[in-house]
Amino acid sequence: MKQLLFIMAFVSAMALGGCSDKKEVVNDVRFTIEANTDQPVRIYSPTDKGETGTVIRKSYESLFKTGPTVFGIEARCDDETTLITIRVWVNGKLKREVSGNKYLTTGEIRLL
Repeated sequence: MKQLLFIMAFVSAMALGGCSDKKEVVNDVRFTIEANTDQPVRIYSPTDKGETGTVIRKSYESLFKTGPTVFGIEARCDDETTLITIRVWVNGKLKREVSGNKYLTTGEIRLL
């Protein structure tokens, strides 16, 4: 009898735990890309549609919302003297800042 009560209590606890009011995590992500020349810079980011990326000149800013995820941003320029800077803010806090020439990536940014 005790075993039956224990099993019923365990199953009830599991069922109640599965119905908890877990809120989905939503992150506000903002990123900027700046270049020190007018040379075209091709970027690949979570806001791009397709494999060709987006071509920018001088500066670019994007905002999006996302749940827990992993993403990265890449920037490429044929001109080796163009300095590119990528900054990523998550929920208002600077999460990543990288600078470099020709090819630049933020690496994986985890929002888990």
